[in-house]
Amino acid sequence: MSNIEESTGITRRGALCALSLVTVGIFSSPEAATAATGVKILRSGKVRVALKSNPVLKKVGGVVRIDDVQGRSIALVRTSAKAYVAVNLLCTHQGGELVQTGNQWQCQTHQATFTLAGKNLVGPASTALKRLPVKATASRVTIG
Repeated sequence: MSNIEESTGITRRGALCALSLVTVGIFSSPEAATAATGVKILRSGKVRVALKSNPVLKKVGGVVRIDDVQGRSIALVRTSAKAYVAVNLLCTHQGGELVQTGNQWQCQTHQATFTLAGKNLVGPASTALKRLPVKATASRVTIG
């Protein structure tokens, strides 16, 4: 045993295991929306999302984020067994960027919060997030 192990009771292996757990916690955020795959921007400007490519949407509460759709970010949220909601991810207060924290969206500028489906919870924003029209089939969701 080294002097460090004797004085602290921590082995090198224990320290490495702890460090790896901390690293996993930092770099894997289960709270963050998954980046959508299987996305196609149609000529009409609508966005088609293949459900098979986004398994997180199999369960109610699943969320995918689609960035750079005509210069904006949107989220697609599964709200029930057969329903989805798409919201624009700009805060309705002053257009700040929203990030997912747990089961809410939070503005990075002034900390306004919204439900995943876009309902306003905490100001300074006073209105819900802009919802986009959604049409769903068994295999895909079209937004716009």
